[in-house]
Amino acid sequence: MDPLKEIAFDQHVIVTLPSEKGKIVELKANGSVSLGKFGAFYVNDVVGYPLGTKFEIYYEDQVAGTEEYAPLTKRDTKKVPIGKVRVLERDTSLASSAPNVSTREGTADNVELANVKSSENNRDLINLGSEIQKMSASEIEELKKQSMSSNEIISRIIESHGSFDKKTVHSQEKYLKRKKQKFNKEFTIDYLSSSALLDFLIEKGDIQRVLDLSEETMGMLLNLANVRANGTYLCMDETGGLVVYAMMERMFGGTDCADAVGTIVVLHENEHANLDLLKFSNYSEQFIGERIVTVSLLDFFEPARVEEIESRFQPLPKEEVFALKAGKKNTYYRKLKWYKTQMRLLKYTTDVAHDGLVVASTLYLPELIPLLSDRVHGSRPVVCYSQFKETLLELSHVLYADLRFLAPTIYETRCRPYQTIRGKLHPLMTMRGGGGYLLCAHRVIPTDPEK
Repeated sequence: MDPLKEIAFDQHVIVTLPSEKGKIVELKANGSVSLGKFGAFYVNDVVGYPLGTKFEIYYEDQVAGTEEYAPLTKRDTKKVPIGKVRVLERDTSLASSAPNVSTREGTADNVELANVKSSENNRDLINLGSEIQKMSASEIEELKKQSMSSNEIISRIIESHGSFDKKTVHSQEKYLKRKKQKFNKEFTIDYLSSSALLDFLIEKGDIQRVLDLSEETMGMLLNLANVRANGTYLCMDETGGLVVYAMMERMFGGTDCADAVGTIVVLHENEHANLDLLKFSNYSEQFIGERIVTVSLLDFFEPARVEEIESRFQPLPKEEVFALKAGKKNTYYRKLKWYKTQMRLLKYTTDVAHDGLVVASTLYLPELIPLLSDRVHGSRPVVCYSQFKETLLELSHVLYADLRFLAPTIYETRCRPYQTIRGKLHPLMTMRGGGGYLLCAHRVIPTDPEK
């Protein structure tokens, strides 16, 4: 089962709710997923369908906790009842079956508006508050307890509305959208890419966690850095591993691949690198460990020498290893693992010329970038991201005076979102500001002017 195309077990996905908000869930076999007021469903019921499939939760007389699924605890039953799911398909036959109905009224998205009259303006519309709705809240709750679908409930609400036909087409669609966000039990399961993860964090409010990075800026960063397979890149990521996740998607695709070749050397200033967001990816820990090398800045600028490493440990021949007792053998293998790790770090800090430098850090870049660039191969890009333009402006002045860098340029991305309604197109009234800035230069090897 391809986790890039199909919903699979032990996979992190993003579930789009009727409220248009996202939720990250892990699909565990025989488990269940709660979507709050929208209901809950069993994981086994959705596995195997293509990613991007739209489902609907419905309830009928059923026994919870059968042999097919894990038994439900009292804590689970008190939260959200678990229902069944069915796949929603677009049915364009409704448009042709309704006579004298426009395309808007007969589409699968707005079948509730089929054969519903509308007004050219809101002149005859009188606001009577809750009195205009003949169906009470208790009646709506009773319909929700039955096995009636959310579309049927919304159709009943529209039929009982006293002045729905006096609304304009645009007002009717807005009203329908609000009711769907409230009563629908539909959800869509999509692949959790790095861009989807970034959108989720921004919507959640973790803007500072990703350093105010926007999706457009991240895409431009990958393009300017020329991130591709078979490359060895030097990276400093303080976004929790989001930039590293995006680079891995470019280099290896979205899942483990035995033929994928490439290495990302991640620098960090603390004891351990913060790559927490990689837990949402489809990469196994073994795959990540083989293709990502984490090095502290201290070890990068002052790496240990081979003599120092070999003075602390020397690998033994196989015959001597087999002759060791169990306790000493475990100690030997632990030291051997340390020895291989140190030799690997030494290789990527001293011997390898990297194919690019990608930095998303809050450290003082005018001093950091010239030091890191010594380990970058000639004619390779150096790309830096910062929340503040002034930091990159100061960095550009330093790079302009350094003959090892060619054409430092500062970029800013702006992507204004638009909303489209049939016959209308205009930008959203509000949009998120920021998105950060990028500086790109090319590492060159200058010649001696005296020669």
